[in-house]
Amino acid sequence: MKNKYSKGAHLSERKFRELLSLFAEDLTATQIADISAVSRVTVNSYLKKIRQRIALHNESLLQAAMPHKVSSALLLTPDPPGDITPPPPLRKPVIVGIFKVNDRVHTEIIPEAGPALLQGLGKGRLQPDDAALVEEYEGVADLSQYRLYNVRKGASAPAVQASEGIEAFWGLTRHRLVKFKGLNSGTVYLHLRECEFRYNHREEDLFPILLTLLKEQPLHLLTA
Repeated sequence: MKNKYSKGAHLSERKFRELLSLFAEDLTATQIADISAVSRVTVNSYLKKIRQRIALHNESLLQAAMPHKVSSALLLTPDPPGDITPPPPLRKPVIVGIFKVNDRVHTEIIPEAGPALLQGLGKGRLQPDDAALVEEYEGVADLSQYRLYNVRKGASAPAVQASEGIEAFWGLTRHRLVKFKGLNSGTVYLHLRECEFRYNHREEDLFPILLTLLKEQPLHLLTA
């Protein structure tokens, strides 16, 4: 079907725009399927690709502002069918650093972090190695327990209260974690990027922004 947002799509452009509009309203896949009369399997397939495109967009903004950052998107590798998959499964707890760049909130999964770091943050006493691990973040979140920790700048420094923006972002993210009853390791990366996108455009209408993004970077290019 003809669809400038995704060549070779099984959905017409009109139906795809309807799906995208419902996604912009932050409805679940089940709700979107019920309203649009599109199968849940098809809806989930498109939502995954939309989230992948959002993730790559967010990564490109971060790379432009901080070229030294290693892009998490580099972990997105093609499967034989040409699909794009999230990074390999993450160990639990999933610990995320939250920071701001150019008034945008970004997140970064901290694979080296573990329970000892969370215990140190909770008690207000970090080991030097753990302090170095989180010193560039304004907040650290444990996605398993839905908890945000303030970060101290140095092993013995007092904890610094997370900024209002970080707190607000975490509120949105926590709400989505509860809404989706947690996130498995295969989807956490994409949902974090989606939370960034929604928060950073919180005062704008997401639908036209998504239309512009997908017109400039159509979904079928994900498999190029």
